[in-house]
Formats: sequence, C-alpha cells, structure tokens
Amino acid sequence: MNSFLIALQFISSIPVKKKLNYSEKKIGQSMLFYPLIGTLIGLLICCINIIIGNFLPSMLKSSILLISFVLISGGLHLDGLADSFDGLFGGKNKENMLKIMADSYIGVYGVIVIVLILLTKFILIDNLPIVHLNYILILVPTISRWSMTVALYLFPYAKKEGFGKAFKLYFKKRQFVVATIWVLLVSISLFLLKGLLVLAISFLVTILIAKYITKKLGGLTGDNYGAINELMEITIMFLFILIY
Repeated sequence: MNSFLIALQFISSIPVKKKLNYSEKKIGQSMLFYPLIGTLIGLLICCINIIIGNFLPSMLKSSILLISFVLISGGLHLDGLADSFDGLFGGKNKENMLKIMADSYIGVYGVIVIVLILLTKFILIDNLPIVHLNYILILVPTISRWSMTVALYLFPYAKKEGFGKAFKLYFKKRQFVVATIWVLLVSISLFLLKGLLVLAISFLVTILIAKYITKKLGGLTGDNYGAINELMEITIMFLFILIY
C-alpha cells in the first residue's frame, strides 16, 4: 500500500494525506503501480466525459477532457517533456543536454513542444470515435504509464545520481511482469485483439523513442520517462482513430 500511495502521489494530483515511507526501495517499487494508476486516471476522465458528454458541444467537451488529462496528472509529465526537448535539441553534447534538462527554467523548445502536444492532443480527443470514447479514455493513460515502465526496465539510466536512479535500482523483473499483466488484462478486456494490437504497436514506438534518447544521452532520465508518457498518449489516440 505504501508503494501504491507513493506512485499515486507522484504521477497524479490526487491528494495523499497518509504519512509514507520514502525509502529508495519503496520509491523504485512504486512504479509497479503506474499502469494501475493510469487506469484510475482514465476512469476519472471517463466519468467526466459521461457527466458532460450529453449536453456540451464536441469541441468544448474535448477541451474539458484535455484539461482533465493535465490537471489529474498534475502536469508532471508535460514538465518532463519540455525539459527533454530543451535538452535534446538545445544541447551540444551529452553533458550539456543533461545540464539543460536539470535547469528549472523552460526554454524555447520546451514551450514549442508543450503547445504542439496540447494542440495535437485536443485534435485527437475531438476525433476519437464516440462509440468507443469511454474505453479509449481508460486505456490511453493505462498504456502510456506502462510505457514508462518499459523504458525504465529495458534501458539504462543516464545519470550517476538523480531521483530516477531509485526507480532503476529497485524496479525489477517481477514488478515489470506484474505491470505488464495488468495492462494486458485491461487492453484485452476493453478491446480484445484490437487492444493487443494497440499495445504491441505502443511497445514498439516506446522502444524507438527510448533508443533515440539513449543514443544521445547514453540512457534515460526521469524527464525522459515523462516525455515518453506524453508522446505515447498521442500515439495511442492516433492508433485508435486509424483503427476505427
């Protein structure tokens, strides 16, 4: 329960009032629950869609759903996306890229990518098939949070120190397998074989993104995990538009 609450506190804005044990081991193992929390976030957004879906115009509804994605997630992954793009496209070498990513200020590339990602996500949400919308809203954050565990488990950590180091040290094969079983169950339950197809393609896209970043940095950082989450959300939405 401690690790679950750490994960809930870390990747969502849902308040956790209980005093927690923030040991490196507990922090690292908390990533096991990222796909589950993604499902919970999706359920909350699904509920919002059910409440507003019948009486608001399409674009206004899509705007509210987009805002819900940002607010419930706490904006953490958007921050990681901005830092990643500032570093990867504004730095001259590995050390310079990591230094830029560690800076608390947002740069030009960060601003541009946030604007583009939010605009793209709005357009995608507004074009998702209505008949499957609630299920898609549940599965998108489930798979995108699982994609973070894929990147963490399969690729090295780029820095000698850092908050993300605890995840890399203590997120082991057992935790990754359990997280994967959960995302498989949700994908199949909601979309059967099409769910598996989306999951498989999402896995491949995650590998490609992580390989690109690793080639530049020699590994991944916490900011990169957040960036992968944001990029995978729009990827999954795009896949569902193509399928349906």
